[in-house]
Amino acid sequence: MVPSSVLIRELPDGGHEFVLEDPVLDSIVVDDAVTLRFGRTDVTVCGTCTIEVDGVEHRLDPRIPDSLAPLLSTYPGSARWLWASPAGGLTLVMMQGQRLVVPEPVVRSAWSVATSPAMIGDQGRPPPART
Repeated sequence: MVPSSVLIRELPDGGHEFVLEDPVLDSIVVDDAVTLRFGRTDVTVCGTCTIEVDGVEHRLDPRIPDSLAPLLSTYPGSARWLWASPAGGLTLVMMQGQRLVVPEPVVRSAWSVATSPAMIGDQGRPPPART
């Protein structure tokens, strides 16, 4: 089992803060969802959301690839703060000022913060030492 790569703290309002082990954004994966990979942690968004870049809000939809271009402004970058509201919305603020917001979900699986599946099993083990 891979140890958790994110610390979850309960906030006074009942929300949760996610403290990433590695806040540097390594990659952005687009398939039927959008996954932002921070070291061993994946932040995955499965539905529509918004991103604010330089004061302009853009609507993103993982099912519409043309809508995702503003998301590229987060790379390269680092996460500053990641939290979930008590109602289930998710907000990610990047050090460069971008703000990704997943609204309160219609379904519980609108987003996730979890250890990357790529880090499970042999892929998650460090390479053998060379002599």
